[in-house]
Amino acid sequence: MFFKDEKGKHKFKLSSPALVVVDLQNYFCNKASSAYLHGVEKIFPVVENLMVKFLQKNKPVIATLHVGASKRMKSWWGNEISQHWAEFCLKPDPTHVVYKSTYDAFYQTNLQKILVKQNVDQLIITGVMTHLCVETTARTAFVRGFEVVVVEDGTWDKSDWYHFASLKNLAHGFAVVCKAEEILCELES
Repeated sequence: MFFKDEKGKHKFKLSSPALVVVDLQNYFCNKASSAYLHGVEKIFPVVENLMVKFLQKNKPVIATLHVGASKRMKSWWGNEISQHWAEFCLKPDPTHVVYKSTYDAFYQTNLQKILVKQNVDQLIITGVMTHLCVETTARTAFVRGFEVVVVEDGTWDKSDWYHFASLKNLAHGFAVVCKAEEILCELES
């Protein structure tokens, strides 16, 4: 509904994808955390279903976990994420885990190497927060030559405003935005 114009321009079709699950970790998913994202549990079944289907099709599933903080992140937010809060929240286990210290899952990580080794040319991105780590990772993926798909009902943010504004921006210039059901249909065809 929100992305009708953009969808008419850029059609979704799977090529050689990897599923990237951004920062679904205790820090954002545990109610005891100061950074808990209210309602994030709503996307768990969607993301877990995608993970299961990707693994069944022998497609890479990559989880990113935010640990620590770059100097700039620590200065901006006034804290850093301890290892205690960096536990992945979902099952099954991903095929790869990438640890990062800033919004961008590519910055000073081995993500690019993993994707090249797996012959991936398309990232299907889920996770949190849409307007920060998901969007930054999607933009970098686009700049690095990957086709980018962001899963509307597989991403979450601290507010609907941030979430939909970010998705609208991504749909305009960087990514196809679609529902998980569309991806699952493509995987099965």
